[in-house]
Amino acid sequence: MNSKRKGSLAVGQAISYFISKNWSVFIPVSDCDKYDLVIDQDKNFKKIQCKYTNDKAPSGGFIIDLRTFGGYREKTYHSKYVEGDFDYLFVYCSNGDKYLVPENKIRSKSQLVIGGKSWNEYKLS
Repeated sequence: MNSKRKGSLAVGQAISYFISKNWSVFIPVSDCDKYDLVIDQDKNFKKIQCKYTNDKAPSGGFIIDLRTFGGYREKTYHSKYVEGDFDYLFVYCSNGDKYLVPENKIRSKSQLVIGGKSWNEYKLS
């Protein structure tokens, strides 16, 4: 599965989760924002960035790359997410686990290993 399909899988899982909570879900028309969805929780709008991971760390947790990539033929670049890019990170792991992590917990990081006890408070049921 290529990275675009993995991203689409994460977005689909996020949509399913938020709709099951009876929240409205909005999808941006273009693919140029740092977020994939907007949810409406009783007129409280939140931007959601979605990630899929099947990369395992030696600890057994899942590795999530927190950089955006872009560029063109001769030059590629990557950048970290910054405050305001999104409100929550929705993570869908290949084992079916889902997490909803506030942006301030991952700000300025380039990678995250999720799945250990320290992230249990963000695990979705």
